[in-house]
Amino acid sequence: PPAATPRQPAAPSLGGGRWESSRQFSDGAGRQLTFARYTPVSAPRAGMPLVVMLHGCRQTSLAFARGTRMNQWADAGGFMVLYPQQSMTRQVQRCWRWFQPDDQHGGAEADLIAALIRSEVARHGLDPERVYIAGLSAGAGMAALVALRHPALIAAVAMHSGPVVGDAHSATGGIGTMRRGSLKPLLPLLEGVADPAVFRLGMPALILQGQLDPAVAPRNGKQLFEQFRALNDLRPEDVPVERVLGLGTDKAYRRVDLLRGRKTILRLCEITRVEHAWSGGDGSVKYHARGGPDASALVWRFFQGLRRTVAGQSPP
Repeated sequence: PPAATPRQPAAPSLGGGRWESSRQFSDGAGRQLTFARYTPVSAPRAGMPLVVMLHGCRQTSLAFARGTRMNQWADAGGFMVLYPQQSMTRQVQRCWRWFQPDDQHGGAEADLIAALIRSEVARHGLDPERVYIAGLSAGAGMAALVALRHPALIAAVAMHSGPVVGDAHSATGGIGTMRRGSLKPLLPLLEGVADPAVFRLGMPALILQGQLDPAVAPRNGKQLFEQFRALNDLRPEDVPVERVLGLGTDKAYRRVDLLRGRKTILRLCEITRVEHAWSGGDGSVKYHARGGPDASALVWRFFQGLRRTVAGQSPP
């Protein structure tokens, strides 16, 4: 089991609950993963949902927690948050290796994160039907890999400023994907990196993309939407529900929803004035923007209506 770390109240900017940093997890193969854990101030004894948050390149779990302020939503919503942290020995800029999705690199990282999730669900008696994963940039790419490789574990995924899935197979290829999206047919790219079960189980997805992003071209968000539309078997003739919110303010965004029954299965938020940063976060933390809608609120509101049942199907 991970080494014991003294539990301490979180600093005010990290929420009112317990913040445990620099935890160590080791899987059965001896692979190590550092992570932080946040337990909300009003934690129930058992059955909490879990939100896993994956930072971007040149970030740490602490910076991501401060910048996104997800812990405050955990206090309000009564869910635990895990912040895995990439090792600089694996990738010198702490980038999750979404751009090498094979079993020796990015796929291995996704499987290690999934092993951590399973361990934490068992250790803390969390609700296995309400496990969610979100990420920013490289973290969004890795969140997609975890969800696609472990669809029975993850109830829904949120990708902020994320690259189209399955296009890149090298660091150089990853930069190309970020700059232009993919020039290849989109569904086969998913099939190349996913557990085939995901096409039966489905995977609800939230995609957030700043329209002024100079690092990840906004085309990536549109292509992710099409990938997850196909994955979830949402028919081409299904008409998306579109709204523009916050018009005329720095929080303006265009929201495109696809529903199954009355439940939103796929949502794209194109954020008008945000660059390469977590929208509506703490602007004093790098890669987080004060402007734009509160992405953490959008993520939790999308997640909380979804669950992965024992049979693997999200109920209608």
